[in-house]
Amino acid sequence: MKTICVSVTGSAKQRINILHYKGHHSINLLGISDAKYCFTIVDIGAEGRQSDGGVFRNSEIGKRFEVNSFKLPNPKQIEIDGPELPYVLVADKAFPLSMYMMRPHPRSGKLDIGKKIFNYRISRARRVVENAFGMLVTRWRIYRRPIIANVSNVRKIVQATVALHNFIIKNEEQLTGNKSYLHITSEDARTSHGVCNIPLCRGRNNNNAVAVREAYSKYFQGTVALPYQWVKALQNDF
Repeated sequence: MKTICVSVTGSAKQRINILHYKGHHSINLLGISDAKYCFTIVDIGAEGRQSDGGVFRNSEIGKRFEVNSFKLPNPKQIEIDGPELPYVLVADKAFPLSMYMMRPHPRSGKLDIGKKIFNYRISRARRVVENAFGMLVTRWRIYRRPIIANVSNVRKIVQATVALHNFIIKNEEQLTGNKSYLHITSEDARTSHGVCNIPLCRGRNNNNAVAVREAYSKYFQGTVALPYQWVKALQNDF
């Protein structure tokens, strides 16, 4: 899960409520992607002055996760004699830890190897949604500068780019040659100036969510451990 803010240039009256904390006028795009970089759920149009956690908490997505109305699969035992673990979203430190959302431990020189490995594995998984957003804002040139339109039309523009993003990726799966949409050059990645990041969410962690995070941490060090994860974790290479 990730949120970006989309810069907007609309009427003065509309801009009052969408002032970002850095002085930009923007709306937020909150998104969840699958393993193939397609967006599965998005929320478009929250005020730009909110934190990532605030955007999520106030969104229809966040409210539905809180009451479990998405009807997610029940927790599952993923190891013999292991605990049942819930299906979770993967997010960065800007989002709050919860029973349905895992975030990394705050970076610190005091983290033990288990917590560092957890952070590495979460970072590795989170790269997928980071790349999905990277492709979206790089491929669609409308994001390279503030969008000149009223807020209603900006929402429709963002909706269109998300739909086209998914459409192209799903159709490229059928191709046998080079999949150009998924290949982003470093030069492409430097040209998206119409989007920005969002401030962090500060808050306390839920004790049950901490227990779930610890269970996943032990799981990552067990049968599904990657041979190189200890080196990556010790070197903070993530």
